[in-house]
Amino acid sequence: MTAPPGLAPTGPAPTVAGAPSSSTFQPSGSRPATRRRVLRALAAFGAVAVAYGILAALIGAPSDGDGDLDTTSPRPAGTMAIAQLLGHRGIAVKAGDDVATALTEAGGSAADETFVIVHPGRLDDATLSRLSHQVVAGADVVLVTPGSAVLDTLRLPVGIADDALPTGTQAPHCPLPEATAAGSARFTPSTIYEPLTGDTAATATFCYRTGAKAAALVVAAPSGAKGRFVLLGGSAFLTNQRLDQDGNAALTLGLLALHPRLEWVIQRQASQDPVAGESPTHLLGRGFWLTCVQVLIVLVLLALWRGRRLGPPVPEPLPVVVRAAETTEGRGRLYAAARARDLAAEALRAGLRARLADRLGVPPHGERGAVGTVRAGGVATEITGPDPGTLVASVAARTGRPGAEIWVLLYGSGAPVAPGPGGGAVAFAAGAAVTFAAGAAGGPEGAAPPPELDDAALLRLTEALDDLERQVGGR
Repeated sequence: MTAPPGLAPTGPAPTVAGAPSSSTFQPSGSRPATRRRVLRALAAFGAVAVAYGILAALIGAPSDGDGDLDTTSPRPAGTMAIAQLLGHRGIAVKAGDDVATALTEAGGSAADETFVIVHPGRLDDATLSRLSHQVVAGADVVLVTPGSAVLDTLRLPVGIADDALPTGTQAPHCPLPEATAAGSARFTPSTIYEPLTGDTAATATFCYRTGAKAAALVVAAPSGAKGRFVLLGGSAFLTNQRLDQDGNAALTLGLLALHPRLEWVIQRQASQDPVAGESPTHLLGRGFWLTCVQVLIVLVLLALWRGRRLGPPVPEPLPVVVRAAETTEGRGRLYAAARARDLAAEALRAGLRARLADRLGVPPHGERGAVGTVRAGGVATEITGPDPGTLVASVAARTGRPGAEIWVLLYGSGAPVAPGPGGGAVAFAAGAAVTFAAGAAGGPEGAAPPPELDDAALLRLTEALDDLERQVGGR
């Protein structure tokens, strides 16, 4: 089979070991290069995720700004020092990780205990109600940075203020004996509380104020209660790092040493229906989203730096010379994949028409679309090239074959027609005429319309075109 016009073969096409000899062979599955790119992308993503996890574990702050407050931890954010001081005073300190379990184990003796609750927003209504009953019975409940939901559930006349606590030490400015004895303390960073007016009968004392009312420490007691709630806006003064500063140690001992037993509970798991309604994203930490924003900014800057600026297309020569055989085989695979047998047949005919016109001295270009179109699926292609009548007459004169037969080989069913005698049509070419019967679908008289193409018919057409080209010969 000859190549399409303009694709003169330069040598035999290379063969691949193990591949079928047919030009329509198409390997299935992803290419090795594609698989390598996917694996590299996954490996890079995994490396970034592992690196971020390691950095978050080494330098990332805990998920809560007050630190872990663990009574067994000697780290700066731990509270081992205060636990040891309380132990030297004869107070039994017991650590736990669930408030409900601690209340159940304490039983009837809970009224003579102090409960320190870290993360009170993770408790549900029932557990907070049990804590209120213990306060009424005489227990002290110290809540570390409780939020508005906790305060509303406990029905305390305390709300969250918008004020900010100044840095440095703060004077108590309240009549609370523990605060008066301790003197100045350092609470920053801290949540600030303010008094609320409502139908609750509880009383509240605000200490370490930032203004006329707002304060960082509140001692509140429901009406008729023997115990009290201690609300700590910040817990930095409890930690090993800050305990020896200013009056922090004296204030801590004064608040926690009123009962012979102390339950230090860090609520690790959130209840099924926590009052604060914390979502799982709360566990990611305060710096997680800031890190995401920073990474996004870096990616945008990298894209601006490395991204290509799109402009108008610029023609340039091919970087390599593609062998004609490779181009022919590639086009053949595309035709085979699309089952475009009509377009493939037209490509073979167009190539032969151009070569025959060159050999016979026929002008290479006639009227565009004079013959018709060929369709393959939804694609329609105009038949172009030399003047059909002139080319068919020249080939018929050279080979001695009937013009109708040559027409079917070179053009299929298309035909340029003019009115002829007897209701027919005549194609004129250089003094010779080829007659077409009316209603013969544009085909020449005496020639059967071409059958629907399949692979076998396309192969027979290729052989017939080769025979015609050999019969015409050279100039």
